[in-house]
Amino acid sequence: MESRCRILDAAARVYAEFGFRGATTRRIAQAAGVNEVTLFRTFGSKEALIEEAVRRQAAVLGASAASALPEHPADPATELAAFATAHLADLNRHRSIIRKTMSELEERPELAPTLTAGWEASDTVLHDYLRRLRAAGWVGDLSADDLLAAGAMLMAALFSDAMGRDFCPGFYPQPAERAPELYVRLFLRAVACRSAAPVHPEPSPAS
Repeated sequence: MESRCRILDAAARVYAEFGFRGATTRRIAQAAGVNEVTLFRTFGSKEALIEEAVRRQAAVLGASAASALPEHPADPATELAAFATAHLADLNRHRSIIRKTMSELEERPELAPTLTAGWEASDTVLHDYLRRLRAAGWVGDLSADDLLAAGAMLMAALFSDAMGRDFCPGFYPQPAERAPELYVRLFLRAVACRSAAPVHPEPSPAS
């Protein structure tokens, strides 16, 4: 298992730097400290190795952000800021492999679902949380499409920040550390989120 993880980590690093064509099995084997025979014995082919390496990296994107959103919302601004900060940090950590995979999607479209699995998981967690906010009365009676669109705007802002800030810094809020909080603040305005916990009327006593 340790050897397999080391190979997958090496394959992800080499692929992120050189792309599919440049990520030769020789390069990957050297980076992992094993021989090429071990690669083929373990994964069967270069294609299978690269696909699993990308999937392993992408899976991390859904993990840390998901844990920031509780089952019972109590402070949407704080909870969503923690989610946004964690998700943006994950995107930044995996920026190289995301960019490389996106640049090769026309040639290797089969990698698309592998790449997006992680942030699709985060997106699902976010939309589930938004539905809980609506059910608890934190936001207005938004339609399912409204919630989908609002969530998409927040996720798109985080993705754009991670992919574009390093070469277009003037396009994004400064300093970078405050960006998730600012995106969330505008998002909460868009969904008309209450600033305090909603008050639910007490049930009428039985006559």
